[in-house]
Amino acid sequence: MIYEILKVKKIDGNRSGLSLFRAMDRVGFQGMLLFCLCVLSIVGLKAQQQNDPKAEAILKKVSSVYQSYSTIKASFTLTTTPVSGRASVEKGNVWLKGKKFRLDYGSQEIYCNSIFTWTYSTEDAEVTKENFKLRDNSITPNEIFTIYNKGFKSKYEGPIVRNGKNYDVIQLVPKNAANYSYVKLEIDKSTNKIQRVIQHYKNGTEVAIEVTILTPNTALADTFFEWNMAAHSDVTLVDLTKKKKP
Repeated sequence: MIYEILKVKKIDGNRSGLSLFRAMDRVGFQGMLLFCLCVLSIVGLKAQQQNDPKAEAILKKVSSVYQSYSTIKASFTLTTTPVSGRASVEKGNVWLKGKKFRLDYGSQEIYCNSIFTWTYSTEDAEVTKENFKLRDNSITPNEIFTIYNKGFKSKYEGPIVRNGKNYDVIQLVPKNAANYSYVKLEIDKSTNKIQRVIQHYKNGTEVAIEVTILTPNTALADTFFEWNMAAHSDVTLVDLTKKKKP
């Protein structure tokens, strides 16, 4: 469901470990966090008749919060829980600015200026440049905070208490065919911010992204979202961008 923004981890036959951030061709966080669509700005929620009115009311408050931010810097943990076996937990950081994003996760760094993406592997000392392209049912890092705007039916599941905090839980079911069954949002009642995005796959695998730190409105230059080849002369560039005919 999300860009394969990170190294692909096969779980019970699915590349679900990267699922929350899949906007790129090469990678597929396949399908929330990470990860809004890089081609989307943070926009207001459009109410739909088939959605739960209570869920809609909560999501409108959430939308209002994130609409007020010009940029977002967030630290997160990604927990992958297969049907059988031990859960794995990894940490990362994501920066968002309009249609641009940058993601540091594991041994990879992902840069997107909304036109190109650069995937840098520290292990291979190689960076791959590609044309940015969205796929159907894909989610990029930006969508961690605006996932509910994109083709889902919403349902309010009720309140929960976790780690001493109160959350509203909303289930999102994709309207179109997807390799996952549904997504759950845990929304902090006191701040109207999304704390966790949990993606449930049809094979029973669960991938959860939890925001541990969120800092809005940090000054971020556009060049922050672009790979600086001059500063990495020891890194091999693999250019897969499609050249336009003259």
